[in-house]
Amino acid sequence: MSQTRCECRQLSFVGLRSYARRHGITDLDELIRRTGCCTGCGTCRPHLVAFLATGELQYGEVRFRIPDVDVPLPGE
Repeated sequence: MSQTRCECRQLSFVGLRSYARRHGITDLDELIRRTGCCTGCGTCRPHLVAFLATGELQYGEVRFRIPDVDVPLPGE
């Protein structure tokens, strides 16, 4: 099963994409700097990169296209 969130920081990929759009962030390094995602174990980074590029999450062999929704990050 693929990842759908940054487990170390408890941040969903959908919430991270929403945060990036609200704040005009287009650079992954800027998103990482502002949210702390991908800075724990780092295993979510390639999955987040793929989600941001395609808008799809994957469960096993099945891919789901996630529509753009406004989801706040915890504490936001």
